[in-house]
Amino acid sequence: MKKLKLRGPVTIATIVSLLVLSVALSVLARGIQNQSGSWRWVVHTREVLEHVQAALTLTSEAEAAQRGFLLTGNDSFVAGYRQARDAVLPEVHELRVLILDNPRQQVAMRSFEDAVRRRLDLLERVMQERRAGRPVELAVLESGHALKQRILAQAQLIRSEEQRLLQVRQRHVEEGRRELITAFAITVGVAGLLVVMLWVLSSRDAARLLAERARLDATLRSIGDGVIATDPQGNVSLMNRVAEELTGTPEARGVGMRLEQVLHFRDRGSGGPADLDQAIADGGEHVVLASGNGREYATELSAAPIEPQGDMAAGEVLVLRDVSERNARARALAESEANYRYTIELNPQIPWRASPGGAIERISDRWLSLTGQAREAVRGAGWASAVVDEDRPAMMQAWAHAVDSGEPFDVEFRIRDAGGQLRWMRSRANPRRADTGAVVAWYGLIEDIHARKESELALSSRLAQIETIYRAVPVGLGLVGADLRLTELNDALAEVSGMSKSAIVGRAPAEVLPASMGERVGQVLEQVRRERRQVAGVEFGSPGTDAAPQRDWLASCYPVLDGSALQGIVVALLEVTQIKAAQRELIEANQLLEQRVEERTERIAEANAELRAFAHTVAHDLRAPLRNVEGFATALVEDEGERMSAEGRMFADRIVAAVVRMDRLITDLLAYSRLSRAELQLERVDLGAVVKTALRDLEAEIGASGAQLDIAWPLPAVRGNATILAQVVGNLVSNAIKFVDRGVVPRIEIAGRRDGAVARLSIGDNGIGIAPEHREHVFGVFERLHGHERYPGTGIGLAIVRKGLERMDGKVAILDREGGGTTFELALQAAD
Repeated sequence: MKKLKLRGPVTIATIVSLLVLSVALSVLARGIQNQSGSWRWVVHTREVLEHVQAALTLTSEAEAAQRGFLLTGNDSFVAGYRQARDAVLPEVHELRVLILDNPRQQVAMRSFEDAVRRRLDLLERVMQERRAGRPVELAVLESGHALKQRILAQAQLIRSEEQRLLQVRQRHVEEGRRELITAFAITVGVAGLLVVMLWVLSSRDAARLLAERARLDATLRSIGDGVIATDPQGNVSLMNRVAEELTGTPEARGVGMRLEQVLHFRDRGSGGPADLDQAIADGGEHVVLASGNGREYATELSAAPIEPQGDMAAGEVLVLRDVSERNARARALAESEANYRYTIELNPQIPWRASPGGAIERISDRWLSLTGQAREAVRGAGWASAVVDEDRPAMMQAWAHAVDSGEPFDVEFRIRDAGGQLRWMRSRANPRRADTGAVVAWYGLIEDIHARKESELALSSRLAQIETIYRAVPVGLGLVGADLRLTELNDALAEVSGMSKSAIVGRAPAEVLPASMGERVGQVLEQVRRERRQVAGVEFGSPGTDAAPQRDWLASCYPVLDGSALQGIVVALLEVTQIKAAQRELIEANQLLEQRVEERTERIAEANAELRAFAHTVAHDLRAPLRNVEGFATALVEDEGERMSAEGRMFADRIVAAVVRMDRLITDLLAYSRLSRAELQLERVDLGAVVKTALRDLEAEIGASGAQLDIAWPLPAVRGNATILAQVVGNLVSNAIKFVDRGVVPRIEIAGRRDGAVARLSIGDNGIGIAPEHREHVFGVFERLHGHERYPGTGIGLAIVRKGLERMDGKVAILDREGGGTTFELALQAAD
């Protein structure tokens, strides 16, 4: 607001009037102060007189109570005496305190106090004498009278002095009253003059104030912030256009309303209504303005009181600034800063900053974690202590050169991390310059390139190895460009052409390779370029001459593609001259082998024919004499048995038994022979049916032995031959019946199960068992563990079992059996 200026004479008059009024007020205040002080001294003097009188009165009361006791001996006077006596000295003490300001009174006061104390002591002694029953001496009574007169005399001196002081102080009070009336009259007169002068001034400046207020009103209405003014009662008295837009309330409707009816704030967090006073105190930081038009605004609030001036009423001015867009920009900036910060933090590179002179000022905590250095240790050039000794000089030299020249800094070096391990790092930095071109600071990044560097070193080593292999491998290797011209080749490929490498590079393969071979290679390369796929295993050959033998090669071509664009073709040419020669020799050897196989097959067929003839001879020619021997021996026993001796009969029985064994042996041999040479057709066979067939064939043996059978039905199906399987199962069951201890009833358990693609059939017994060391060779032909006398047999049964299973691609195994006995497990291919 513009400050009003008064004219010089008015200003001087106002100042003089104010000075006179100040002097008058000062005199008035001083008079009031003096009058108050004088009255205090008057009151003080009267208090002294009152205490002197009180001390005399209490002393007299004590004497009167004593005399009453002395005259009557009544103890009721004692209580009055003691009460008065005990109150005298406090009054004397209070009196002494009151006259401390008057040295003249101190002398009389000391004499008065001494006389009072002595008088009280004398009264007490007389009381004691009276209580003891002793008469009071006259001298004592006379002494008491003298002390009383002394007390009265000293009290009179004190009263006289205080009376004098009271008169003096009352005069001072009267004089002060007159001065106070005079000062008050002057003050009232000056104040009246000032009131008249100010009324004149206010009347003259009212127009100016109204004009200034109009200008202020126009200013408030034209500024870009919302302005709301209130009167002392908190009612809206002014709203500018911006305030109308923000609140959604027109000024015509808002004026006269309570401020809280115009401004509606919501809490940013809870969304509920916010307290207006708190919102103003916080500057609108935690609230949003809910406008009457349905919109919400983020605002800054500021409030200032309106100081009374002239006839302008006090109130408050509230300024609302719409900061929605600014907050949006601030949020976007904060989001951008957060994104940048997170990007920097998530970036594996380590940021750092250095002074223009190259001293490190700040570095990321990741460097401290990586190297184990303390933050204070990395400042300046301390960070370089983490660099290995071999790399530090070159790195520091490069950094010094960059600082001196202002050129970008880029160097690779090794450090030892916090765990003592070597790591490759790369540091880069660029200077930030002022407008003058001077370096303000260096900003850099340290990148952990250990994995990449190790890969580069490994790749370099690998490339060196590949280069060595490329040059040493006996395979001709070359790279053909998209134009089908050689750009690179090794010595082996150059040797094929018979030309130097420098003479070959840049030429087409057809131009440098032998004619027939070059033309064919060109066709293959054209095919690869057209189809964008590899062509491998293409054979080439050059006809032999008197000067050079025939040579053969095997070529493969592989396209090098970048997406679908052909970058080149890799050509691999392997000389297979020796392989081809070996193949030709192998073909000749195979032909010779086939011829020999045919001859061997013919001889085997002849041997099989002879074997079949022999089997026929055994089956017919050998059995005929055996039948004769058996018949004659049987007839001999039947016809001549009664005349024969016991020994002769025994011999005849042995002949019959031997013939039976011989016949059984021939039968088993024929069966074994048929198994060895018969052509088998494997088919689906139900093991349940096979077991039933075998048991039916052995009904006589089972019945004679009383054997007990325990069969776990059903049994699985297998791929095999039903006849052979019945013979195998029959042999195993027959053995289980025969090979038991005497007096033991055979007990046979048969079970089957499927184990994936294999079906298993187990046949267990409670017989004599087979020791582990004999389980392998019992399957041999004519292998027996016991004599004919105890356990009859030919020794071929188990051989037939193994041979039969082998012919059906099966296996047989002997397993341990708990409690004794033997378990044979047959394994065959399960039927689908």
